[in-house]
Amino acid sequence: MAFRALVVTLFLIGLAVRVAPLLEGGDVAIPEGRLLSQWPTEDGYFMLAMGRNVALGHGLSVSGGEMPTNGTQPLTTFVWALGFSLVGGDRLLGVLLAQVLQILAALGTAWLMVKLAERALGEREGARETGLLAAGFWFASPVAIPHTMNCLETGFYALLAVGVAVAFLARPRAELWSWRRTLGFGVLLGACFWVRNDGAFLIAAACLTYLAPALDDRASFRPRLARVLAFGATSVLVASPWLIFNVVEFGHLMPVSGRAEALTGEFGGNLVGIPIVLAEYLMTVLPIPHALSGAWWMIAMATLVVVLAVGVLIARREHWTPREKQLLLLVGLYVLALVAFYGLYFGAAWFLPRYFLPASPFLALFFAVGVRWAHGFVQERGALGHLVPVAAAAAVAVMGFLHLRQYRNGADHMHFQVVRWVNENVPAETWVGAIQTGTLGFFHDRTINLDGKVNIAAYEALLADRQAVYVADETPIVYLADWVGMRDWLTMPLIAERFELIVEDEDANLGVLRRRGPPPRSGLR
Repeated sequence: MAFRALVVTLFLIGLAVRVAPLLEGGDVAIPEGRLLSQWPTEDGYFMLAMGRNVALGHGLSVSGGEMPTNGTQPLTTFVWALGFSLVGGDRLLGVLLAQVLQILAALGTAWLMVKLAERALGEREGARETGLLAAGFWFASPVAIPHTMNCLETGFYALLAVGVAVAFLARPRAELWSWRRTLGFGVLLGACFWVRNDGAFLIAAACLTYLAPALDDRASFRPRLARVLAFGATSVLVASPWLIFNVVEFGHLMPVSGRAEALTGEFGGNLVGIPIVLAEYLMTVLPIPHALSGAWWMIAMATLVVVLAVGVLIARREHWTPREKQLLLLVGLYVLALVAFYGLYFGAAWFLPRYFLPASPFLALFFAVGVRWAHGFVQERGALGHLVPVAAAAAVAVMGFLHLRQYRNGADHMHFQVVRWVNENVPAETWVGAIQTGTLGFFHDRTINLDGKVNIAAYEALLADRQAVYVADETPIVYLADWVGMRDWLTMPLIAERFELIVEDEDANLGVLRRRGPPPRSGLR
């Protein structure tokens, strides 16, 4: 009864935290309200704007449909498009529907986590209870929840990633798959790629994990390789429309958003941040304060947590069941690939928690296994039995406190001050430019992105070190409005010549530049 009460409490917390901001509503004209401000991130608004444009018949685009883009992950964008089409493009209802769908995706992920535990831990007592515990803590986790509700692809990616693992473990390790199952699995992997293109790492991990039993049974290598080639090729076939679109329309396999974000990093620049992210998802209950995440001693402690977790797995390797070996190899290869890509190559270190969110359900399952082991250890020592309910209550209390604090801070979006100024001072037909235009571009159609995440022309200007020329001579931008750092663009001589500073508000974190004369007639490119 106590266990059931804990699991039910965790799911109620997770549901309440997700739903509460939606009940307050919002107003797109101002904008204000927790419905609009609590969960959608700036990049989430990019995806919502693209989905809305698709629903309105403008295709994948920003700037009110006037600028084609591939700066997105397609499947979720098309889901948002379906939602906006159902509500006639209404901004408020479209955002509400997107958040409801994310709640359903999180519930689906939790359900699949239970199924995964039953399959992976099925030879052990209490496999379902371990899965329920993992799912409950993950669903209520203050670390994971913001990334499952950000109006980006991360929540759906977690759902598909766990679904891939469940499908992979549907048969015993040594059994060859039927061709029907092989092709179906390939379709699932292709769908995962459509959710986010780094699903390629999960595809590679699945291929290697399926081949692994051939190390002990060489006679099975050829039939296993044939199936790997089949589901791998099927996944590529499913993914190919998006890849072809990227190459034909934009000249590169990777969306422009990924290419632009990669410019922000240097080789190995993100490695120090990865232990923090992995440790947070391993601990599930307790996030590491952002103010401390850059401290060397905190990085060292987080690294120790990760190393200890890996050490426990290695030390217990003789006790793994075949299904557990499959799951550990699949997840281990996948996480290792994510670490290598985002730690060594990619930039945008501030997005690391988002990039690793699909691994969080697996890490939560590891956490739950550890909790169950600790519970058994304490139960064997009757004198310590009273610690179990105390620890459970403490975990719930900590999560509740963190969620209340997040709710309190969610009344205003960090970019709404820019949107409000534009709504109050700029006509709807006047063009505005900024580096961070996801939120602004959702509420003000005539918005031009300047960091290249959804704007191929801006990306090319960034590469050629000609941003000032692009803004001043090749766009109809009249205002540059963003955080107060927008004033620093006046250090570019051409911008200082063509624009003047009209707002510099440190308290509101708002900076606005205005063009001194009429914009060029060249329009958008």
